[in-house]
Amino acid sequence: MLEERRNHWTFENSQAGWAWTVSRADGSREASTQAFKTLKECADDAIQHGYVAWRAEEERRRDLVLGVKKALKRDVPQD
Repeated sequence: MLEERRNHWTFENSQAGWAWTVSRADGSREASTQAFKTLKECADDAIQHGYVAWRAEEERRRDLVLGVKKALKRDVPQD
């Protein structure tokens, strides 16, 4: 039997704002200690507590293209 090793993250919006909770694979639980105005602020706080944000393929590709462009500009001799 396989052992569950993933954490289960939940993001919820209420009148107070956005909050996160996590149930860890070891059975422990943790929750944000405050409510956030935006989901982005909430996710940024969750990242500080171990949340791994998924990035869309197009966002990863855009970052790769920008990185390559920066490297190419860096390698061009300046007059």
